[in-house]
Amino acid sequence: MSAVQVDFHILASADENARCTYACRVVEKARERGHHVYLRVPDDAAAGELDNLLWTFRDRSFLPHAVDAPGAPDEPVLIGTGDAPSRGEPDVLVNLALTVPGQPDQYARIVEIGDSQDHVLRAARQRFRIYRDLGITPEHRTVEGA
Repeated sequence: MSAVQVDFHILASADENARCTYACRVVEKARERGHHVYLRVPDDAAAGELDNLLWTFRDRSFLPHAVDAPGAPDEPVLIGTGDAPSRGEPDVLVNLALTVPGQPDQYARIVEIGDSQDHVLRAARQRFRIYRDLGITPEHRTVEGA
């Protein structure tokens, strides 16, 4: 396994909207640092919500992005439901899905975002164990007031 860095950011709240907005902020910071980002979501409905939220989460924000689908432009931020986007080679994965992506070592960094909802916490704990079993030592931090 390569030296992928995995960070778990667990929001103290149980607010799904706060979790999505926090993901947008993480994507924004990664883009400011020149990274290409894959924002992995659990389903098409979540992809649509994040597509809209990336335009509106902050005044004057502009994050070029696209939902990963046939014919979509290759943007520096792709939103999708698969383990990896259909094109491009993002170096950062922001994971809102509740499962570990296949081949996590294809990314330099993975940011797992959770919150305090029971099912989200259980899934985060399971992903943490899976990463450890793969020889990756994930970092963990609790995010207050996000």
